[in-house]
Formats: sequence, structure tokens, C-alpha cells
Amino acid sequence: MALSTTTPATAAPALVAAVRLSRRLLLAAVGVGLLLRVAPLPDDVVAALALGFAAIGLLLGLPHGSLDHLLTARLSGWSAPVAAGVYAAIALAAWGLLVLVGPLALAAVLALSLLHFAQGEAEVQRAVTGWTPPRPVAAAAALAGTGALLLPLARVGDQLREVADAVTPGLGGLLAEPVVRLALAGGWCVAAAVTAIAAARAGRREVLGDLAIIALLGTLAPPLVAFGVWFGCWHGLRHLGRLMALEPTTARLEAHGDHRAAVRHLAALAAWPTLAAAGAAAVLVALTLADPEPTAALGRSLLVLLALTVPHMLVVLWIDAAGRRPGRLRPR
Repeated sequence: MALSTTTPATAAPALVAAVRLSRRLLLAAVGVGLLLRVAPLPDDVVAALALGFAAIGLLLGLPHGSLDHLLTARLSGWSAPVAAGVYAAIALAAWGLLVLVGPLALAAVLALSLLHFAQGEAEVQRAVTGWTPPRPVAAAAALAGTGALLLPLARVGDQLREVADAVTPGLGGLLAEPVVRLALAGGWCVAAAVTAIAAARAGRREVLGDLAIIALLGTLAPPLVAFGVWFGCWHGLRHLGRLMALEPTTARLEAHGDHRAAVRHLAALAAWPTLAAAGAAAVLVALTLADPEPTAALGRSLLVLLALTVPHMLVVLWIDAAGRRPGRLRPR
């Protein structure tokens, strides 16, 4: 049985550009992470800088979900207001489950998050490189792409115990357990090894390069910096590159080679939803800081943010499924 096959790369120029930029940004983040580790600065200063870089990364990731209501309208045939209403209802229902059901709902959302991130890696890799390895290798490659999530979780230990316990009691202790940390790191290492061997045999240097960047960021940068920067400058940026081929006007501009106009159009569509999301995040931060028990308030805020990600992840799964059926999701 062949180790892998090749299909024609289907990436739009915007996605290719986003992939290249994401690599540069993450390499820069690795450098910043190294500086934070070796700089002769007080620990509280390093922690503040790390938190700042992580926050910037998370904010940069906001635009990638800003067109969800429009994509939902296209997939469903509903109007944009109706699609936005359903989107909000799903987020509200997810929040209710997280609050009322607790650990079981949280486990489901975290599993959905891992699937979302891994599927995003797989879709981009397939579109940009045309590499279609056997399913076990493809699954390993998708999981290996989440190294900036799994490796920081394995490294964080009990640093975030209080915050994690505020999200759900016992979560901090669970994440600090050596066996859990070993499972997270070991699982990623196995997936990375399988991916690296298959990619090397197939001559896929791009896949190997991306894997190396993820490994460096996940192991060298402070945990919050690793995830925050990866979320905004890798996952979010690459998703925006995918959206360039899905939004009709942007896709037409891209097809005519007017890349700058395409970017401006997408930015204009994303502007107000992104500002609204940033405003909501600012309100949550303000409420958290003003609360007499900020750790508990942060836990509640994180549940709200997790709930807001659920409809986004479901929309992206819908997009990916529709994209596999010819004509179901086509710019028009």
C-alpha cells in the first residue's frame, strides 16, 4: 500500500499567502518566547509581557469567526438576521449546559475544540500541499498540528490551577496530574513522529517545516504565549485565507487578480462583527477586574467565551462537510 498520494493543490492565492505569513509570525513568536525565557527580568515583568503577547494573539484571532453568520445564511438558505439569531441561540444553549451540567459539557466542548483545530490543520494542509496520506497518517498529522495547544497544556502544570478550578472544580488538579501531562505530551509526540516519518518518505518539506515550527513554539514559548499567538497568527490567519475563497465578492476579486481589493472587502465585512466581539471581550475583562473575587469571575468569563466558540466550531464543521460535496458551497 502506498504511503501517500497526491491530489492537485486547491488553495487560493490568499490561503497560500496566509500560510506563508503565519509561518513567519510563528517563527518570530518563537524568538520572543526564547527572549522571555532568558531575559534578565523579574518574574512578574516576564509574566506581564507573556500575558500581553497572549492577549494580542487572541485578539488577532477574533476576525476569523466574524463571517460565521453570513456563511450560515449561505449554507442554510436563511436570511442573515435569522442565521445570526440561531447562532446566538446555540451559544446561549452551550453556556447553559456549561453552567448547569459542568464537567460533562466542558469535556464535550474541549473535545469539539480539539476536533476543530485539528480539522482546520488538515483542511489547510490538503489544500496547500495536495498531500493525501492514508487516513491514520492524516489523523496523526491533524493532531500534530495542534501542538501549540497540547504541548502548552502539558507544560503548564499547576500554574493555572486556580483559574482552571474556577472554570470547573477539579480541572486544575487534573491538568497538573503527571499522567495527564505525560498523555498530552506523549500523544502529541507519537502523532508528530508518525507525521514526520510519512512526510519525509513522501518528500513533503512543507509539512515537516510546519511541524517543526509548531514543535518549537509549543516547547519554547511560555504556554499562554504559545497558544495565544498560534490561535491568532496561525489558526485564525489561515482560516481567513480559506474564507477568501468562500465569500462571493472576495472570491471574484481574487479570481481577477485584485488581491488587495479582496482583502479590503473581507476586512470591511469582518470589521463590525470583530469590533462587537472585541467590545464583548472588553466588557468581560472589566467585569472580571472589578469583581471582588477576580479568579472566580475569570472562570465565569471563560465559560462565556467557550460557549461563544461552540456555534463557530459547528459552522466550520458544516463548511468542511459542504465543501466535500461539489457545488454545495461555491462562491456565487
